[in-house]
Amino acid sequence: MTNSNTQSEGLPPRVVITGIGVITPLGRSLGAIWSALENNESGVRNISRFDASGFESKIAGEIQESDRVDNRFRPDYFQSLRSSSRYTASAALSAIQAAGLSLTPENSGQIACVIASTESPDVITPTDEEQIENTDTSHPSQNVAAFLGITGPVIPLDGQYLSGLEAIIEASEMIRRKDAYVAIAGGTDAQIDAATFTASESRKELTTQGNSNPALASRPLDKDRNGKVLSEGSVVFVLEALEVAVTRGAKILAEIEGKSLTFSAGSNGKPNIDPVYIGRSIQGALLSSGRIQSEIDVLMLDACGSQEGDLAEARAVHRVFGGSVRHHMYTPAVKSHIGDMGAAAAPFALALTIEAMSRQQIPSTRNIENEASDIDLDANTKGFRSDALRVAMINSVSKSNNSTMTICDPTAMREIPSDFNIPENLPIPELDI
Repeated sequence: MTNSNTQSEGLPPRVVITGIGVITPLGRSLGAIWSALENNESGVRNISRFDASGFESKIAGEIQESDRVDNRFRPDYFQSLRSSSRYTASAALSAIQAAGLSLTPENSGQIACVIASTESPDVITPTDEEQIENTDTSHPSQNVAAFLGITGPVIPLDGQYLSGLEAIIEASEMIRRKDAYVAIAGGTDAQIDAATFTASESRKELTTQGNSNPALASRPLDKDRNGKVLSEGSVVFVLEALEVAVTRGAKILAEIEGKSLTFSAGSNGKPNIDPVYIGRSIQGALLSSGRIQSEIDVLMLDACGSQEGDLAEARAVHRVFGGSVRHHMYTPAVKSHIGDMGAAAAPFALALTIEAMSRQQIPSTRNIENEASDIDLDANTKGFRSDALRVAMINSVSKSNNSTMTICDPTAMREIPSDFNIPENLPIPELDI
């Protein structure tokens, strides 16, 4: 429902999303990804990037070789970047083009860049000796900011511990604090390599199901789930203060209404997954949005196929929404389609939710053959379903760091003021930010 509240004088700026860029194992546009999901295609395949014969898990969500090239960049520059920065640069440029931004020296200081990225610093993609010497090992947020000429706040986040959702939350808070008026934010993961598989298998994180049929491997919420499928990609958003987006005539895709961050402290000085603190993150994002439980149409789960993790998240959802949650809210697990994209996983869920809002369809969860009775959630297992989708939540559980965001469709936004008090140092509309 549309509320009559207006943004009062002195309140922090409202933050909206105006551009999205993606590069994933299912394609590099939301339209292509949606079409693939409707056709029941999976982004999980047999590994081709390295010899996986010595590993128990021989599958991953690899980006196709044709999508690893972006002709919008000079070949020499693009080849000098590590995979994580290539993915991020491609996604960021797509997001900026979709938002209709024009970055100039005059407005570059008013733009922030916050990216969470997972790639070991010593992993170098090029094999040619000269290329290795010229390879840039900067963090993807720094590479993107340098390429775009951004001179505002730039924050590189370690995707080993923080998700891309936390990067987006921090970027939105920068806008609310008026440290920036526009932000480029998201997450990137590029760890389909032997070293990562060795470490992941030593921690018993990867599923051993699906080597003979990769499309069936990623099984979050299924009773017989036994681990995650590693995947890769980048999802980047353009965030703007509401007054900036409205003044420049940008198309608003969604508004960020609420957010929350918590940490599961565990016991004996060792952090661990805890449904209480996952639930507090969800509850905090609900409260800060000003919404109530009955207004939430979809909560996109982090669930990746871990027995412990999926159950803890389900218990957290029940703590907040009650025992009858499956009867009034959908809880899809989109990693079933594409695997776990690491730092890009929650941003992918956010992007897919925004696309779902524009289509008024509920994303599905695949590969649930035996529903786990202790999960007891409506993951929408029968394929995409037409239904109202106006307010949604995206949840992320990254090791012991929990984050949740509440967004709404433009049709559900609270009233937009008819005029704004634009700061004089923000060159709008003289400069097309």
